[in-house]
Amino acid sequence: MKTYLQHTKKFWNIRVGSDEFAVHYGKLGTIGKVQIKYFESDGICRKEADKLIRQKLRKGYVETDTDWDDLIYVDDPEVGPNRLTTHPRFNAHFQEDFYLDCTDEYSPFGSDEGADVLVMFEDAIRKERDIDFLVGAYDIVSGWMERDVSSPDDWVTYEYGFDCDVAVMSSAFASIKLTGHLDVSLQEEGVAALDRLIQQVEPEDRPRFKLMSVQLSSFPTSI
Repeated sequence: MKTYLQHTKKFWNIRVGSDEFAVHYGKLGTIGKVQIKYFESDGICRKEADKLIRQKLRKGYVETDTDWDDLIYVDDPEVGPNRLTTHPRFNAHFQEDFYLDCTDEYSPFGSDEGADVLVMFEDAIRKERDIDFLVGAYDIVSGWMERDVSSPDDWVTYEYGFDCDVAVMSSAFASIKLTGHLDVSLQEEGVAALDRLIQQVEPEDRPRFKLMSVQLSSFPTSI
Protein backbone atom coordinates (compact mmCIF):
# COMPACT_ATOMS: atom_id res chain seq x y z
CA MET A 1 0.00 0.00 0.00
CA LYS A 2 1.19 3.50 -0.87
CA THR A 3 -0.48 6.77 0.07
CA TYR A 4 0.69 10.28 -0.85
CA LEU A 5 -0.71 13.36 0.96
CA GLN A 6 -0.12 17.10 0.66
CA HIS A 7 -0.96 20.08 2.85
CA THR A 8 -0.14 23.66 1.79
CA LYS A 9 3.66 23.52 1.42
CA LYS A 10 4.26 20.07 2.90
CA PHE A 11 4.09 16.48 1.71
CA TRP A 12 3.73 13.22 3.57
CA ASN A 13 3.62 9.72 2.18
CA ILE A 14 3.67 6.20 3.53
CA ARG A 15 4.77 2.93 1.94
CA VAL A 16 3.57 -0.15 3.75
CA GLY A 17 5.29 -3.52 3.64
CA SER A 18 4.38 -6.66 5.56
CA ASP A 19 5.45 -5.84 9.12
CA GLU A 20 7.07 -2.46 8.48
CA PHE A 21 6.31 0.87 6.85
CA ALA A 22 8.31 3.86 5.68
CA VAL A 23 7.08 7.40 6.31
CA HIS A 24 8.51 10.07 4.01
CA TYR A 25 7.81 13.74 4.79
CA GLY A 26 9.07 17.28 4.30
CA LYS A 27 8.56 20.57 2.50
CA LEU A 28 7.45 20.47 -1.11
CA GLY A 29 10.43 20.87 -3.41
CA THR A 30 12.81 19.13 -0.99
CA ILE A 31 13.88 15.50 -0.69
CA GLY A 32 12.53 15.32 2.85
CA LYS A 33 13.22 12.76 5.55
CA VAL A 34 12.40 9.07 5.89
CA GLN A 35 11.66 6.95 8.93
CA ILE A 36 11.01 3.20 9.01
CA LYS A 37 8.97 1.58 11.77
CA TYR A 38 8.70 -2.15 12.51
CA PHE A 39 5.81 -4.07 14.03
CA GLU A 40 5.10 -7.52 15.42
CA SER A 41 2.71 -8.47 12.60
CA ASP A 42 1.35 -7.28 9.28
CA GLY A 43 -2.03 -6.67 10.91
CA ILE A 44 -0.58 -4.31 13.52
CA CYS A 45 1.51 -2.61 10.84
CA ARG A 46 -1.50 -1.93 8.59
CA LYS A 47 -3.59 -0.75 11.55
CA GLU A 48 -0.93 1.78 12.58
CA ALA A 49 -0.48 2.95 8.99
CA ASP A 50 -4.24 3.54 8.60
CA LYS A 51 -4.24 5.43 11.92
CA LEU A 52 -1.47 7.77 10.73
CA ILE A 53 -3.29 8.43 7.46
CA ARG A 54 -6.50 9.33 9.31
CA GLN A 55 -4.57 11.67 11.58
CA LYS A 56 -3.03 13.47 8.61
CA LEU A 57 -6.38 13.80 6.86
CA ARG A 58 -7.90 15.34 10.00
CA LYS A 59 -5.07 17.89 10.00
CA GLY A 60 -6.02 19.03 6.50
CA TYR A 61 -3.77 16.89 4.35
CA VAL A 62 -5.30 15.81 1.05
CA GLU A 63 -4.61 12.58 -0.79
CA THR A 64 -2.91 13.42 -4.08
CA ASP A 65 -2.02 11.40 -7.14
CA THR A 66 1.72 11.20 -7.64
CA ASP A 67 4.15 9.51 -9.97
CA TRP A 68 5.99 7.22 -7.56
CA ASP A 69 8.69 6.67 -10.17
CA ASP A 70 9.45 10.40 -10.16
CA LEU A 71 10.34 10.52 -6.45
CA ILE A 72 13.84 10.39 -5.00
CA TYR A 73 14.25 7.42 -2.67
CA VAL A 74 16.53 8.06 0.31
CA ASP A 75 16.98 5.81 3.33
CA ASP A 76 16.24 6.10 7.00
CA PRO A 77 19.78 6.86 8.29
CA GLU A 78 19.17 4.60 11.29
CA VAL A 79 18.22 1.63 9.09
CA GLY A 80 20.11 1.99 5.82
CA PRO A 81 19.11 0.39 2.51
CA ASN A 82 15.62 -1.10 2.52
CA ARG A 83 13.15 -2.15 -0.17
CA LEU A 84 10.62 0.42 1.04
CA THR A 85 13.14 3.24 0.63
CA THR A 86 14.43 2.11 -2.76
CA HIS A 87 13.20 3.16 -6.20
CA PRO A 88 10.58 0.78 -7.66
CA ARG A 89 12.68 0.26 -10.81
CA PHE A 90 15.59 -0.97 -8.69
CA ASN A 91 13.33 -3.33 -6.76
CA ALA A 92 11.83 -4.73 -9.94
CA HIS A 93 15.15 -5.36 -11.68
CA PHE A 94 17.46 -6.35 -8.80
CA GLN A 95 15.39 -8.79 -6.78
CA GLU A 96 18.07 -10.82 -5.01
CA ASP A 97 18.24 -10.09 -1.28
CA PHE A 98 21.97 -9.30 -1.27
CA TYR A 99 21.56 -6.10 -3.29
CA LEU A 100 20.35 -4.11 -0.27
CA ASP A 101 22.18 -6.09 2.41
CA CYS A 102 24.35 -3.56 4.22
CA THR A 103 26.13 -6.35 6.12
CA ASP A 104 27.31 -8.13 2.95
CA GLU A 105 30.82 -7.00 2.00
CA TYR A 106 30.21 -7.91 -1.65
CA SER A 107 26.86 -6.18 -2.06
CA PRO A 108 26.75 -2.75 -3.79
CA PHE A 109 26.40 -0.88 -0.47
CA GLY A 110 27.67 -3.45 2.05
CA SER A 111 31.35 -2.56 2.09
CA ASP A 112 32.66 0.57 3.78
CA GLU A 113 33.36 2.05 0.33
CA GLY A 114 29.94 1.19 -1.07
CA ALA A 115 28.15 2.52 2.00
CA ASP A 116 30.14 5.76 1.84
CA VAL A 117 29.29 6.18 -1.84
CA LEU A 118 25.56 5.84 -1.18
CA VAL A 119 25.63 8.30 1.72
CA MET A 120 27.66 10.80 -0.33
CA PHE A 121 25.15 10.68 -3.17
CA GLU A 122 22.20 10.96 -0.79
CA ASP A 123 23.77 14.11 0.65
CA ALA A 124 24.55 15.47 -2.83
CA ILE A 125 21.09 14.85 -4.25
CA ARG A 126 19.51 16.79 -1.41
CA LYS A 127 21.35 19.88 -2.69
CA GLU A 128 21.04 19.25 -6.43
CA ARG A 129 18.58 16.74 -7.81
CA ASP A 130 20.09 16.48 -11.29
CA ILE A 131 23.54 15.23 -10.38
CA ASP A 132 25.93 13.36 -12.63
CA PHE A 133 26.66 10.09 -10.85
CA LEU A 134 29.64 9.21 -13.05
CA VAL A 135 31.29 12.57 -12.37
CA GLY A 136 30.49 12.04 -8.71
CA ALA A 137 32.11 8.59 -8.77
CA TYR A 138 35.30 10.01 -10.26
CA ASP A 139 35.26 12.85 -7.73
CA ILE A 140 35.06 10.29 -4.92
CA VAL A 141 37.97 8.30 -6.31
CA SER A 142 39.96 11.49 -6.91
CA GLY A 143 39.46 12.41 -3.27
CA TRP A 144 40.69 9.02 -2.13
CA MET A 145 43.77 9.18 -4.37
CA GLU A 146 44.36 12.88 -3.72
CA ARG A 147 44.80 13.61 -7.43
CA ASP A 148 42.58 14.06 -10.48
CA VAL A 149 41.23 10.88 -12.05
CA SER A 150 39.94 10.72 -15.62
CA SER A 151 39.80 6.97 -16.36
CA PRO A 152 40.28 3.55 -14.73
CA ASP A 153 43.85 3.61 -16.07
CA ASP A 154 44.59 6.14 -13.35
CA TRP A 155 44.01 3.62 -10.58
CA VAL A 156 44.88 0.29 -12.20
CA THR A 157 48.22 0.15 -10.34
CA TYR A 158 46.95 2.00 -7.26
CA GLU A 159 47.26 0.12 -3.97
CA TYR A 160 43.54 0.51 -3.39
CA GLY A 161 42.43 0.04 -6.98
CA PHE A 162 39.90 -2.58 -5.89
CA ASP A 163 38.17 0.02 -3.71
CA CYS A 164 38.09 2.46 -6.63
CA ASP A 165 36.31 -0.10 -8.80
CA VAL A 166 33.86 -0.72 -5.96
CA ALA A 167 33.16 3.02 -5.83
CA VAL A 168 32.34 3.16 -9.55
CA MET A 169 30.22 0.02 -9.39
CA SER A 170 28.35 1.29 -6.31
CA SER A 171 27.74 4.64 -7.98
CA ALA A 172 25.90 2.92 -10.82
CA PHE A 173 23.66 1.07 -8.38
CA ALA A 174 23.20 4.22 -6.27
CA SER A 175 21.93 6.09 -9.32
CA ILE A 176 19.23 3.47 -9.86
CA LYS A 177 18.39 3.08 -6.18
CA LEU A 178 17.89 6.81 -5.62
CA THR A 179 16.42 7.95 -8.94
CA GLY A 180 15.46 4.88 -10.98
CA HIS A 181 17.68 6.11 -13.82
CA LEU A 182 21.02 5.02 -15.25
CA ASP A 183 23.03 6.84 -17.89
CA VAL A 184 24.66 4.79 -20.63
CA SER A 185 28.14 6.03 -19.74
CA LEU A 186 27.72 5.13 -16.08
CA GLN A 187 26.33 1.73 -17.02
CA GLU A 188 29.38 1.03 -19.19
CA GLU A 189 31.80 2.14 -16.46
CA GLY A 190 29.92 0.21 -13.78
CA VAL A 191 29.92 -3.01 -15.80
CA ALA A 192 33.61 -2.57 -16.64
CA ALA A 193 34.38 -2.09 -12.94
CA LEU A 194 32.45 -5.26 -12.08
CA ASP A 195 34.31 -7.19 -14.75
CA ARG A 196 37.62 -6.07 -13.24
CA LEU A 197 36.42 -7.00 -9.78
CA ILE A 198 35.53 -10.49 -11.01
CA GLN A 199 39.20 -11.07 -11.76
CA GLN A 200 40.25 -10.02 -8.26
CA VAL A 201 37.86 -11.88 -5.96
CA GLU A 202 38.04 -15.50 -4.87
CA PRO A 203 36.60 -18.06 -7.34
CA GLU A 204 33.66 -18.81 -5.05
CA ASP A 205 32.65 -15.14 -5.08
CA ARG A 206 32.81 -14.65 -8.85
CA PRO A 207 29.25 -15.84 -9.61
CA ARG A 208 27.92 -12.97 -7.49
CA PHE A 209 29.88 -10.36 -9.43
CA LYS A 210 29.02 -11.97 -12.76
CA LEU A 211 25.33 -11.79 -11.86
CA MET A 212 25.63 -8.12 -10.91
CA SER A 213 27.45 -7.42 -14.18
CA VAL A 214 24.78 -9.15 -16.27
CA GLN A 215 21.90 -7.49 -14.44
CA LEU A 216 23.47 -4.04 -14.47
CA SER A 217 24.20 -4.31 -18.20
CA SER A 218 20.55 -5.24 -18.87
CA PHE A 219 19.02 -2.37 -16.91
CA PRO A 220 17.22 0.06 -19.29
CA THR A 221 19.31 3.22 -19.58
CA SER A 222 18.06 6.79 -19.63
CA ILE A 223 17.94 8.74 -22.87
